[in-house]
Amino acid sequence: MKKINVIMMSLLLLGSVVSAAPLRVALLDFDGRTVTRGDPKLSGAVNPESLAEKGVFVLGKELLGSDRYVLIDRRDFISQIENTAALDNKRISNARPSFIHAAQALNADVVLRGILMSLSTGKQIVRQGGYNTDLSTVSLRVSIEALDVRDGAVIALAEGVARSQFRITDEMETVLGEDDILTLLDKAVSSAMPDLGAALDQYVAAQQARERIKLSISTDADPALVEIDGILVGSTPVDGLDVYKGDHILTVGKPGFRDVTKTILFEKDSKVTIPMFRTELTADELKEVIDGMRINAFVGVEPAIVVETIQQAVE
Repeated sequence: MKKINVIMMSLLLLGSVVSAAPLRVALLDFDGRTVTRGDPKLSGAVNPESLAEKGVFVLGKELLGSDRYVLIDRRDFISQIENTAALDNKRISNARPSFIHAAQALNADVVLRGILMSLSTGKQIVRQGGYNTDLSTVSLRVSIEALDVRDGAVIALAEGVARSQFRITDEMETVLGEDDILTLLDKAVSSAMPDLGAALDQYVAAQQARERIKLSISTDADPALVEIDGILVGSTPVDGLDVYKGDHILTVGKPGFRDVTKTILFEKDSKVTIPMFRTELTADELKEVIDGMRINAFVGVEPAIVVETIQQAVE
């Protein structure tokens, strides 16, 4: 019976892995951080900046070879970044780079950014039988960061290293070309992928284990667009939205009205009612407001957001 239980548990675990949806991935450009050049006969003849530009294609090839990821077309991603950056007269917050909005528009789960950390050579001189032999090593190191599509935070990080060693004597000399260095880049990126995948699995599992609550949102000027943590979720009235328990940035906006942005801690199922202020009031509307309230009660003061906890019925 114990053996059967172990087998059943293994099948359940296998089923959970197989049934997990692949992550939709968007790729940013590879950054070049190395500033040194090695031996001109080895890696020194290769421009690190040019090598970094090719890194995004190497990373894309690795992702395409895995059933754990769905690669978003970079042309769509870059185009979305350019379009997003030009929208709404720079209304986009500096705290949320345009690539975040582009990733959200394309339903990306994660954004990956590669970094070429170093491309260097080392030399070891070995004396054998009265002769000197040079053992030269070319090393290439990359870092791959996974960024959260909500705020750009780094949620996973992995490094990969690839090395090749060459023996150089008076009778034999090795000169590396760009294709040889690209092969090293291939190996370095490939070596980083297992650690990156494991870190992403841990992050996804932690997110899935978080407690959820139900959230309902309305305004006194429905319909209005609603964003939760920078992601558009629909228009008011929103009823029974499934969100993680904890702090969330709630943004509500509508043409002709002031945007409302608040950070609110949600610990239970909640109903949020948001008063909206018009950006411009007609003379009649202004008179009505002044007649109904003392001026010092509302000038320069934003109306309060009402948050009500929804009590669960006890069976």
